[in-house]
Amino acid sequence: MKYSAFNKHLGFLIQFSAVFITLLVTPFTTNDPYNLPKLSALIVLSFSCLGFVLTRVRILTVRAYRVYFLVILAFIMQLIIVLVTDDRTLAIKLYGTSFRNTGFLAYLSLTLLLLAALLVSDLKNISNFLRSLIIVGGLLTLYGIAQSLKWEFYNFKSYYSSNVFGTFGNPNFQSAFMGIIAALAMTLATFSAFRFYFRTMLFILTILALYVISISSQQGYISFIAGFAAAVIMYLFKKQRVALGWAIFGVFGTATIVFGLGLYNKGPLAEIVYQSSVQARTFFWRAAIQMMMEHPFNGVGMDGFGDWYRRSRTEEIAKFNSGIVSTAAHSIPLDVGSNGGVPLFVLYVSILGLAVLSIIRLLVRKSEFDPMFAALVAAWVAYEVQTLISINQLGLGVWGWLLTGFIIGYEINTREPAPFENKVAGKKSESISSNLPGGALLVVLMMSGIGFAIALPLYLSAAKFFNAVQSGDVRIIQSAAYLQPYDRSRFLYVASIFTQNDLEFRAIKILRDASEIYPDSFEIWQQWSTIDSASPADIAHAKAEMKRLDPHNPNL
Repeated sequence: MKYSAFNKHLGFLIQFSAVFITLLVTPFTTNDPYNLPKLSALIVLSFSCLGFVLTRVRILTVRAYRVYFLVILAFIMQLIIVLVTDDRTLAIKLYGTSFRNTGFLAYLSLTLLLLAALLVSDLKNISNFLRSLIIVGGLLTLYGIAQSLKWEFYNFKSYYSSNVFGTFGNPNFQSAFMGIIAALAMTLATFSAFRFYFRTMLFILTILALYVISISSQQGYISFIAGFAAAVIMYLFKKQRVALGWAIFGVFGTATIVFGLGLYNKGPLAEIVYQSSVQARTFFWRAAIQMMMEHPFNGVGMDGFGDWYRRSRTEEIAKFNSGIVSTAAHSIPLDVGSNGGVPLFVLYVSILGLAVLSIIRLLVRKSEFDPMFAALVAAWVAYEVQTLISINQLGLGVWGWLLTGFIIGYEINTREPAPFENKVAGKKSESISSNLPGGALLVVLMMSGIGFAIALPLYLSAAKFFNAVQSGDVRIIQSAAYLQPYDRSRFLYVASIFTQNDLEFRAIKILRDASEIYPDSFEIWQQWSTIDSASPADIAHAKAEMKRLDPHNPNL
């Protein structure tokens, strides 16, 4: 395939994927308007990117790419091992739990996007990608302000103190994204050679993004400070102000340590940092580590944290407040480790380590400060910092994984001599062209079709269930609970509706069937145990299962 055509078209597809996945919401067709449609789009678009990669798979055999490809391949292989050894129903393994949707397919798709970004990481694609990120940031900044003023196009249900949640469904994710945007915009406004009016617009965007953080969640401030600090340190090192650079790095490192101690109610910031929400996160982190210790080789299954949390928390935590539970570790590295075992955790950290190594190599290699690369790093650092205390959300995660791929790829593709052009594309038969060969286009379309075939059942079943609930017909609603691929939340939702409408015999039937599909779901057994008309034997059995799944709960 022609080199320029590959970069041009795959680069555009990557940008479109990130923008579309982040902005996509479906409040008029699905009960989960955020996570489920984003996963569906992510699967299709990542498989389309895989089609491009397959047409250029020989580049991965080039020595410069080999180590990176092997680490990524090992990550995918461990995902497959976890999938095969997980004994839960196939749907939950593939698509993840409801309102999270970070199962096998989510992480596979994110990894494929990272690989695609790695291959086409040149200055033009990076510039276009960051421009797309700025545009999306501007749109979501304005949307966040509109939400704060209650100018909303749909009456979304919010369970949070702030209704400023953008297209993410959670103010913490909106705030984290604003932190990334603020770090990126501030870096470009401060260090780039853009025209004055454009730099002014970037400063305004930074101020507006910080304002949205103030009305959504404080989490974004940490991302902004970390990201912009990284850009400042890079600038000082390249401008030979090494002592000042190290001083700022030391201050930032010390602040990070003090803040980390505060998370565990220690150090001078304990009273400020250690609040109830942070305290709960430490409970989840300890449980995630326990899961890694008890299931070191393959974890508890992708998106399996929620079903194992009660079994993995300590007796002390259960006694403190048995009602504090979560479906995720609130730390993406620990989520990856608890779900996929120590090997997946090590490989995930290794990918991040390769990105850090790439940043260091580029800093050493380049003689001049590169504002575009500094902006790329600032956005990446801002994203990675928030992953330490946050859940994986696909609209946010897609940017983080692509940023990682672009950083690693940029270091490889700017080497002298360029590994790809000299090893592969230097042949006369592969002259530059802006058109894709027919065979390559066919491969891309075929992989896109596979992506559609995998994602479509998930979305269609969700849309059918949404329509069934809107119909109000008992029989339609009951049958909709059994739509495949199965979704545990549908069984629970329908059983709840029947219980509230004095149709407890139907609720019991739904829960009995659901318990066979999801025997480790605490919520199913709990709901069954509260139905008055259930037999004493069924209630006793349900409570016994609850105790099995929550052994340290003093109230059971």
